[in-house]
Amino acid sequence: MRIRVLHVIDHLGYGGAPFVVKNVVERLPSDRVESTVCALRPNARSLAIAAEVVTLARHKYSPAAVSFIADLCRTRRIDIVHAHLQKAVISSLLAKSRSPARLVIHEHGPIFRGGTGCLYRGLLRVLGGRTDLVLANSAATKAALQRTLRRADVPITVVYNFIDLERFDPDRYGRDAARDALGLGREPFVVGFVGRLDRAKGVDLLVEAAACLREEAGAYRFLIVGDGPERERLVHRIERLGLTQTVVLAGLQENPAAVMRAFDAGVVPSRREAFGIAALELMRMRVPVVVSPVGGLPELVRDGETGIMLSRLAPEEMAQAIRRLRHDGALREKLSRGAFEYSSSFDGRRPVEQIVAAYEQLMLSKPVRE
Repeated sequence: MRIRVLHVIDHLGYGGAPFVVKNVVERLPSDRVESTVCALRPNARSLAIAAEVVTLARHKYSPAAVSFIADLCRTRRIDIVHAHLQKAVISSLLAKSRSPARLVIHEHGPIFRGGTGCLYRGLLRVLGGRTDLVLANSAATKAALQRTLRRADVPITVVYNFIDLERFDPDRYGRDAARDALGLGREPFVVGFVGRLDRAKGVDLLVEAAACLREEAGAYRFLIVGDGPERERLVHRIERLGLTQTVVLAGLQENPAAVMRAFDAGVVPSRREAFGIAALELMRMRVPVVVSPVGGLPELVRDGETGIMLSRLAPEEMAQAIRRLRHDGALREKLSRGAFEYSSSFDGRRPVEQIVAAYEQLMLSKPVRE
């Protein structure tokens, strides 16, 4: 009999965690696992997932989520709830008392957040004993969870994220065609960012790095791909610094691999980053990366071998690394080759094996009761 799993996530908009859910659900062996995905709020541009998706048509903070999860578990005879992101995690923890389903918490990064992250960590500390297993997407995330939960009886397993290597195949896309589509031209050294435009991702620091290279401005183009709450603030900052001809906000792109093919270098300037899936995608596209020394990024990037790890998150140091890459073609080649080879290990086989094994082990054990 197949294990019936309900994946619960806050939303299915374009972002790191929704893509992880999509990758996991579509790779789970259908002869052993039956997956249903539950989104706790609708999204105007939801990811398409090859599984049944049910959506709670309520606002972001609706308390109806708890009953919705419990009802789905009862009516669909769910064996395991696999919760992703903070609202889904807390709602699933609260629903646990109303369902015999085992509970897996999959931590993608909210554990590091400021603001609402404080409330999340507090609730996780109080309710965390209800979970049967916690999955962390990096060793850094596991350490943060251990500090938060303060419980030796809650097992935490590191399961790294992975990407679709077929989709992120640099040979599928032409560099010149990608640049032409974006209006970048052939000559400038293109520095790219892909991700959500919020403070945690540090895009403002990349804009400041572009300002540090002002005297060489004609040699560079900075392409910022993504959308988010910081967009308008970034527009004003770019205008104030006189960088409108250098820094381009390209908006959300549904196929980031094609856009990355236009980059000469990629930057991940995050102030916090649990894993760094954008860095992994860039590495797979043979784009030499410059990354901040936070969270799970040091687990992905080996300085001088698969990328450049900043010693500190400062625009001046970022600009220096970008300039170094522009002027050192041999270094770019070395880093892009090493990154491409290393990224081949993130094909998903090992993480999926870990998740299926965890499901099967949980089905042999008694449900946890706090």
